[in-house]
Amino acid sequence: MNTQNLPTNIDEKTSRHRFMSSQAAKNLRILSWLINLIFLASLIWAIYQAVVDQKPLPIWAWLGMVVLFAVAAGLAVMVVVYRGVSREIGPIDFGSSSLVVGELRSESRRMAADGAKALQVEIKMTAGALRIMGDTTEALEATFTYDDADWKPPQVDYVVTGDGKGIMVVEQKATGRPAMKPGRCEWDVRLNQILPTELKVKFGAGKTDLRLAGLQLTRLYVESGVGELNLDLGGKLEHNVMAFIKSGIGDTTLRLPQDIGVRIQSSMGIGSLQPHSLAWDGRAYTNNLYGRNAVTLDITIEGGMGKISLI
Repeated sequence: MNTQNLPTNIDEKTSRHRFMSSQAAKNLRILSWLINLIFLASLIWAIYQAVVDQKPLPIWAWLGMVVLFAVAAGLAVMVVVYRGVSREIGPIDFGSSSLVVGELRSESRRMAADGAKALQVEIKMTAGALRIMGDTTEALEATFTYDDADWKPPQVDYVVTGDGKGIMVVEQKATGRPAMKPGRCEWDVRLNQILPTELKVKFGAGKTDLRLAGLQLTRLYVESGVGELNLDLGGKLEHNVMAFIKSGIGDTTLRLPQDIGVRIQSSMGIGSLQPHSLAWDGRAYTNNLYGRNAVTLDITIEGGMGKISLI
């Protein structure tokens, strides 16, 4: 097995994404808006002076207008992409594809736990429909359905280290055929429901359905590019869990457990967070069991463009 493909420790990975305090973030946003307003006022004044005095614009004003045009074009593209993702319409639609260009193949993979006492799993999928749940006593039971004109069989590597940690990498390999919308690809992945598990999921475009209530999670890292993300953590957790969730373009639904303490820190881009029944304590959203329960779910959310709903 190529150890270069092994996932890094998820705790180390999430530590790179620590958020600043809410007050510092607020001050930074105010400073950013102030700088933008000063720039826009200066640009308008420079254009006015150029028109009145009939003199050429200074070079910084031309560069400023180019930057403004680029930003406006970027925002327009993001709106078009988000519209296609959320409504499954328009020229750019990253919804699950039913198109089959080549031959539709389906294969099953099973990996025995092989004496592992804990699991560290990394799943990397470029595009398609991904479902993950905890519903087996093996390390992995999965069914992969894919159009062989667009996709190769997924690569699955698994090894148990000397200290009893089972390390698994499941990775999608594309054929390289150029296409705006690749053909059908669906993964149904079942992970061990007994062993303590660190899980890292990196997903490109499509639909992700993570039913993780049946897993014995200890750490979780989820990174979604474009598309719909449904994440269910509503089961009974036996361990404290640290989770990092990063969503790009598209809507995210996060189901939370009801019988343990929950704390959520968030940083949003062009999007919104709907906290449901969670309360804001000045730094994070928490439920009424936070600080009173022995088990805690601590989540850091980084949102891009879209709506994040907590239920």
